[in-house]
Amino acid sequence: MPKQHPPDILSEEQAIGRLQELPRPWADDDYLAMYSNWLGGIVTQPWLMSVPIDDHLVHRGDGVFEATKCEAGRIYLFERHLDRLERSAASIHLQLPISREELTGLARAVIRAGGQRDCMLRIYLSRGPGGFTTNPFECPEPGLYLMVGYIHPLPPETYANGVQVGISRVPGKSGFFASVKSCNYLPNVLLKREAVQQGWDFAVCLDTEGYLAEGSTENIGLVSPDGCLLLPLPGNILEGTTVRRATELAAGLVAEGLLAGSERRALTVSDLKAAKEVMLFGTTLDVLPVSTIDGRAVDGGQPGPVAVELRRRLRDDILNNPEMSTAVWE
Repeated sequence: MPKQHPPDILSEEQAIGRLQELPRPWADDDYLAMYSNWLGGIVTQPWLMSVPIDDHLVHRGDGVFEATKCEAGRIYLFERHLDRLERSAASIHLQLPISREELTGLARAVIRAGGQRDCMLRIYLSRGPGGFTTNPFECPEPGLYLMVGYIHPLPPETYANGVQVGISRVPGKSGFFASVKSCNYLPNVLLKREAVQQGWDFAVCLDTEGYLAEGSTENIGLVSPDGCLLLPLPGNILEGTTVRRATELAAGLVAEGLLAGSERRALTVSDLKAAKEVMLFGTTLDVLPVSTIDGRAVDGGQPGPVAVELRRRLRDDILNNPEMSTAVWE
């Protein structure tokens, strides 16, 4: 075996040069702009988009975040995302370093710097830099990072055909830790890893009592044999802003007779496999029909009328309901 030479100790100029030259195929055509309160401004070069390694966000997952989308120059459900960000932050004893009004202005500025009217906005509120222990009090002030990149919507044929979902063996989060949108996403990562390895499009987990919970970044719902839209109980899931809005829009389907009702219930795998329809909800997915569960077709394996109509109404809400969105460009 050839002798290993110790790595070079780089000068400041050498380090900066290497950072600029490092290939980033995943970032160069995708990351648009980033704000960091430690830099005190916005950057548009991907090689400058970074977080300090001693930020407790990095080595402890000590922070909270939100991901929302801007379409046609408007951030959908932005106020609801900020509500949840504040709730999550309060749950782990974090406070925004700026006012909500200032954060809204900052979000607009970062999106404008990215130059795209259709984009994804991610907001990270961290404990901040300050050391490498578990002690949150070693961090003088929180970190705030806003990241803007392209949206990656699924192709139309995915909605026309539906997706494959598998029941995961990865245990879901429970109680307090399920309800806080923290940056500790290890269970979510393992869910997605299992889906990829098994050849599924998505995986969903069960809670500690064996009831249906959620996917790695998706909520799940079903239409029962008697025509009710059923969603898992909120105790052991992170309820998404999309599924909450879809539930509100589903009231119109109940009024029109397409649904018999809508409610939350403790759901089993048997409920899932007996369903007339199964669907996923998420910021990038909107409403996505599920065609198979563990390789078994859902009621013929074709998207059902509720999922199709709910997605149509949600898309209309996104594009044509200014009351549900925050304008970036007036």
